[in-house]
Amino acid sequence: MILVTGGTGMLGSFVVRELQRRGQPVRVLARAVSAAAARGPGIDVAIGDLADGDSLRQAAAGTGGIIHTACTFYQPEVDIAAMAALLEAWEHGPFVFISSVSVYGESLWLPTTEDHPLNDTSGYGQGKIRAEKLLAAAASQRGRQDWSVLRPPHIWGPDRRSIAHEASPVGELYHRAMAGQPLVLPGATAAEWSTYGDDWVDARELAWAAVECLLRPLGEPANAVNGHFTWHDFCEELIRLTGRRSTLVHVPAEGGFFAQPWTYSAQRLAQRLGFQPQYQWQDTLSAALAEGGVA
Repeated sequence: MILVTGGTGMLGSFVVRELQRRGQPVRVLARAVSAAAARGPGIDVAIGDLADGDSLRQAAAGTGGIIHTACTFYQPEVDIAAMAALLEAWEHGPFVFISSVSVYGESLWLPTTEDHPLNDTSGYGQGKIRAEKLLAAAASQRGRQDWSVLRPPHIWGPDRRSIAHEASPVGELYHRAMAGQPLVLPGATAAEWSTYGDDWVDARELAWAAVECLLRPLGEPANAVNGHFTWHDFCEELIRLTGRRSTLVHVPAEGGFFAQPWTYSAQRLAQRLGFQPQYQWQDTLSAALAEGGVA
């Protein structure tokens, strides 16, 4: 039985489906309010919370592996303590941790590879960095290599939650488009704005990689990336798909999140797992909007 934390979340739900597709019994860690959504054929529900270390240790007990997708996003101290509790109970089977490319902070070189320094200063990034280090240290102390860290960029999938989180940059653009408000991006010329973009991964393919790591542990971190997009193209497609009266406006660049040329190397995961993602971001974006009721 494999424990999936965050199994009722956007990514976690796809991990659970991938495990079920492979005939693997699953235990889902869920808060009491989410327990009903977690239940299903072949699924054991463990009531717990990231802030409750005892519940994490109990959920992990007796399992044959852990896929840790859950994250508070805003309470790094809770995320770090949760990782420590899970590691205390980690006895049998591989441990797969879903981290983030956010750990790199501002990239010193492109495409950013896994040997880039971990220097993000945000609470979220620091939480991921500390959790990664705890996992690597625990594995080293126990002489184990059956662990993996996957570092995804933007995670999209056929689920409205992947694009509608109001606190995320993509969520901000989505809600502005739905309200018919202008989408303002940096870059006064096409030559400039065409360099501003980011990477993404489809939740279904990230779920495949996470479950595959149970069979072929990496023993190291790996970026998990489908491909690259520009914010200009993303906003144009978002406006087209939503059918709202929103317009795309470019202004002189003055720094900020949308004025970055982020891109990450996916070579390690391709070499280690044969990771060859098939989904295109336009199709996944369309599927996410359709799940949210946007025709």
